[in-house]
Amino acid sequence: MIALLLSANLYGQEKEGRLLEKAVAFMNTNREDKAEKQLLKIIEDYPDYTDAYQALAELYFAQRKYDKAITNYEKVLADTANNDIYARLRLANLYLKTMEYDKAAAELDIIETKLADTNNIKQKKKYEAQADFLKSSLEFRKTCEANPKPFNPVNMGSFVNSPLSEYLPTMTADEHTLLITVLDSGSSSSQNGKGQEDFFFLTFENGQWKQRIKVPYPLNTTENEGAGCISPDGKYIYFTKCNSADGYGSCDIYVSERKGGKWSYPKNLGSNVNTSHWETQPSIASDGRTLYFVSNRPGGEGGSDLYVTKKQRNGSWSKAKNLGKAINTAGDEISPFIHPSNTTLYFSSDSHLTMGGLDILFSRIDKGKFSKPENLGCPINTQADEFGLIVTPSGKQAIYSSDKAGGYGDKDLYIFDLYPEAQPVPITYLKGYILSQNDRMPVEAEIKISDIKTNELVAATISDPIDGSYLLTLPLGAEYALNITAKDFMLYSDNVILTDTAERKAYNKDIFLEPLIKGAAMVLKNVFFAVDSYELLPLSYAELGTLLEILNSNPSIGIEISGHTDNTGSKQHNLTLSEQRAKSVADYLVKNGISRLRITYKGYADEKPIATNDTSEGRSLNRRTEFRIINK
Repeated sequence: MIALLLSANLYGQEKEGRLLEKAVAFMNTNREDKAEKQLLKIIEDYPDYTDAYQALAELYFAQRKYDKAITNYEKVLADTANNDIYARLRLANLYLKTMEYDKAAAELDIIETKLADTNNIKQKKKYEAQADFLKSSLEFRKTCEANPKPFNPVNMGSFVNSPLSEYLPTMTADEHTLLITVLDSGSSSSQNGKGQEDFFFLTFENGQWKQRIKVPYPLNTTENEGAGCISPDGKYIYFTKCNSADGYGSCDIYVSERKGGKWSYPKNLGSNVNTSHWETQPSIASDGRTLYFVSNRPGGEGGSDLYVTKKQRNGSWSKAKNLGKAINTAGDEISPFIHPSNTTLYFSSDSHLTMGGLDILFSRIDKGKFSKPENLGCPINTQADEFGLIVTPSGKQAIYSSDKAGGYGDKDLYIFDLYPEAQPVPITYLKGYILSQNDRMPVEAEIKISDIKTNELVAATISDPIDGSYLLTLPLGAEYALNITAKDFMLYSDNVILTDTAERKAYNKDIFLEPLIKGAAMVLKNVFFAVDSYELLPLSYAELGTLLEILNSNPSIGIEISGHTDNTGSKQHNLTLSEQRAKSVADYLVKNGISRLRITYKGYADEKPIATNDTSEGRSLNRRTEFRIINK
């Protein structure tokens, strides 16, 4: 409400005060034309009534007619003895917005002097903080403009853009599918009077984007669907839907799942995520379980804040949590984008240090904590609003929407090279099909990638039950445990080493799962011991956790844990070491709730090699831990 921005001394004179009160009522009910007309009439009849000038300045400020706002605030403060510090702060802010930096600095000097003279401690503390922020903003903007970042945006072309507005892009990890929101502001089917929003898909083939295709029902309907986010594996779309029959209030977040090329009917994420207020602009992490979004619900840090929720094992979502003061401010934060490496969060804010309006910032994520946000810089950010940026999985380019560079219509999508300091950790991806080893039929399986060193889940997906296809993100620079589980099938285990960050290549891998039957065996490739020891290393916990899940889900099976060595060293030493290592794994499982009656263990030394012992690679394969189904 605009009136909340006005100083407390309004309505001070009887007749003109009543007229001003009527104008403010117009302002608070969004009848801005009537408010402006009323205020101009008051000024005509009472040219010395400064409260009317201030009210008109606030109206123009809210409408972003900054030059007119400045003119009226300068009239309010024409008397240099005027001690209305709020008005002076407002004027200094307006000078900043119009890049009149010398005038802003002069006004801030006056404010500093008047604050030093005031005896109102409460007011002094409040306004000093605002003045300090404006001083910091002034210095930031001057420094930003003096040190521009490399920036050469390129329009993404007529297959992507049109005379309509294109914005809020999102991309799959293989960079082959782009989901965008398109606004037809001239549509008569809108329920909100702002036009019809719909989703469109584009695919990248032969070095270019193909003609966009409207996403079919049930995602697009006669209602408005917008702010969509496709998951990195391409299996889910999270999006915003407003005033729906199954909603909780204004705008809620929904999800649709792709199976066999078809999208499911959208499902509301529930009351732990959605409220009677505004929830929008979701961004899903590559683990498939961490969702960032925007809400203006009460209890946050300011206007609209960024929140996070986690998907639970039962499919429900946890109670949404505010990201806190590290990210959110007393102003507005919007359009979060979590890069599929899960290392960097990009978002827009109007109350961190910005060039004015909404600027794009980024924050690094380390062990779940967010670093102090950094402004993406000039000329990427301007005095206008910038938001809705994503960064490609490679980390080297960014895509955003702009109406400032010509193009095909209102807002178009542009792509540009992102300077190195703002790039996230690049990712590659693993894709293929999950099939049954016996009959080559598709299998619906859960696929997880965990960082071996930290034991953190990095990415997760579920293979398509219709064709078995999957796609999984892999951030470069680490070593990962790959675990695949499916009902009635053995655990599949593998080790993925991506410590060479210079090489970003895709991996195609079809995986065949062995049925969970008596005699079936599997090498636990991510179970590790100290050198020449049976001490189980913490690096093993991610994989053993998956084995625990299988045993808990199949309480009737019994297993043998077997230890194996190469042929180096004495027979007795190898036999003892292999048995002790097998026992260490069995003990870990028992300690974590599995009955000792279901587990046996045995050491085989070098009796059952799976490769030659004549090479280092072969000996490495022979040094292993296995589990085998002994009864079912």
